[in-house]
Amino acid sequence: MMKRQDLEFRTHLEKVDREFLAVVQNHPPLSLPMPRPPFEALIRIVTGQQLSVKAAESVFQKLVVQLNGEVTVNSMLQQDWRSIQSCGLSRSKLNCIQELVEFAGANELELNRWLAKDWSDLRTRLLEIKGIGPWSADMFGLFGLGLEDVFSEGDLGLRLAMIGHLNMPPKAKPAAFAERALLWSPYRSLACLHLWHANDQKP
Repeated sequence: MMKRQDLEFRTHLEKVDREFLAVVQNHPPLSLPMPRPPFEALIRIVTGQQLSVKAAESVFQKLVVQLNGEVTVNSMLQQDWRSIQSCGLSRSKLNCIQELVEFAGANELELNRWLAKDWSDLRTRLLEIKGIGPWSADMFGLFGLGLEDVFSEGDLGLRLAMIGHLNMPPKAKPAAFAERALLWSPYRSLACLHLWHANDQKP
């Protein structure tokens, strides 16, 4: 599955963006991340906002311990909010998590109802929650749900990769990066992985 999808992506690039294909040909086959439990994925993204990868993982793991191993609406409602915040959350992040708990509903039934809708509808609804911006919503679609066609023009790493490897103008507006990424649809999530990989390989 991984090699087939990656091959399809490369074949697509041969038709629409040979410049990007030249970059991708230096990479091994990459695969989309396995979807996480949706509510847990949302909480992981919020806890990790504006933190290094190491610091974000530390905060999240403290939260997992506090919740006895289950990051769910029900496990959170069994805790005192102060104990949850003590895991390393700012007040704004705690407020966002409280809104996510309310949004997801008892047993996460409301969240599941939204998950059955189109991604664009769910994304719009998530953006109504204070603390969930476009970047957080897109990371949820890509890493939380494992969607195949997500691109986040707000991600600095993606923009830097496109500037460094695809000759995008350094002062281009985010919309210009999104427009270039439209060429890669319906494989934009895989394109993101290759762009991040290109950054990792840069001397």
